[in-house]
Amino acid sequence: MMIKKIKPGLILIILLFPAAIHVLKAQDAAFDKDGIAREILMDESIRTLQFYREGWINSYPIMTMNSDVPLVLEFDELTSDVNQFSYLVIHCNADWTQSDLYEQEYMEGFFENQISDFQTSFNTYYNYTHFQLTLPNRDIMFKRSGNYVLIVFREYDREDIVFTRRFMISEASVGIEAKANRPILTSYRDCCHEIDITINTTGYRIDAPYSETTLSIYQNGVWDYEIKGLKPLFVNPEELVYDYQQENIFDGGNEFRLFDTKNTNVRSYYVQNIEYVSPYFHFELKHDKANPPHLYFDREDMNGKFFIESSQGSEPAVDADYVFVHFTLDMPLPLANGTVYIAGELTNWQFTESNKMKYDAGTSAYHATLLLKQGIYNYRYMYLNDDQKVFSVSEIEGSHYETENEYLILFYHRKAGERYDRLAGHQIIHSNIR
Repeated sequence: MMIKKIKPGLILIILLFPAAIHVLKAQDAAFDKDGIAREILMDESIRTLQFYREGWINSYPIMTMNSDVPLVLEFDELTSDVNQFSYLVIHCNADWTQSDLYEQEYMEGFFENQISDFQTSFNTYYNYTHFQLTLPNRDIMFKRSGNYVLIVFREYDREDIVFTRRFMISEASVGIEAKANRPILTSYRDCCHEIDITINTTGYRIDAPYSETTLSIYQNGVWDYEIKGLKPLFVNPEELVYDYQQENIFDGGNEFRLFDTKNTNVRSYYVQNIEYVSPYFHFELKHDKANPPHLYFDREDMNGKFFIESSQGSEPAVDADYVFVHFTLDMPLPLANGTVYIAGELTNWQFTESNKMKYDAGTSAYHATLLLKQGIYNYRYMYLNDDQKVFSVSEIEGSHYETENEYLILFYHRKAGERYDRLAGHQIIHSNIR
């Protein structure tokens, strides 16, 4: 996983695309120094971000062109006051850089809109406002497939961005057959997955597969854990084959750890102790240990996701409380020359001071505390060496081919003369389905 430092985007866009001048301030923070749209969270009062297909809360934010199933965005703001949020949407290329399309080419309606659906929490110790947005809606409709970035900002101030989220619109014009196999190469057989893919292009014309198409693969919804820019290894009649032996390899990792905070009166799964310290509840989890590198732990998980639920309430969006969750990772000595983080959707897959663990020599353990909404959560521990920019899963969790993971496959096509990358098809597969 790559650490990316967010820097302003290129001012050159003013000269190249005059119609896009009004989105520039929003773009400054939404795109990194390489011009790539990243998912960022810039305000710690924003919590419990979820973006999914309506009816399937742990799904990817992907919808099909002309589908009647929209996307739903939910989030909370930890405040007693009700503030206003606005949003805009930018179309992106396959590599998540901004596309050359003008806004009127990829959408209908208003470019900037307000999030007007909100509720205040009730019967909770921690006050918050719950916001919800559905896309598309009466204010905005989409005309093109491809990648998009949703930018949310306070009031009408595009410089005050609070977070960004990626989503996709697929044409579903091609068929995708894929399988996560045990790698053929000996060096990867015990630790990794090989993702072999065949694109069925029957009835769909591609004139130059090597120059017009590109394919990306993501593991468990982690945008920075990707294999991108793949070209077909073989081109057969009505088939593009991606049957590599090394270029399509992912570390398997291990199954995610899990805890349950939905009940403030009874200790649920992996909770050591519950204590009310006025005015909030505190959940102390059982102590974790590093997984022995040679052992795979077979346990059910949600591939890093979470599910909001409260045993004492009936409407978890607004009556689930926020509680402090205390993590302990026992380790005789600190890992040299590096940092340990709590990772998963519970931390938005970001790595900041808030989810950075600190080593205590007195207890021989790493410690961290997160403020989380009641529910069931997956998490894992990840290590970053001071001299590297890539996070290690295997250092603490181990990596095994037996692990069940979820893989998202995105197939893009830019026809000759077009100025954007169509998302011609997508597929979701699992390794080692139970």
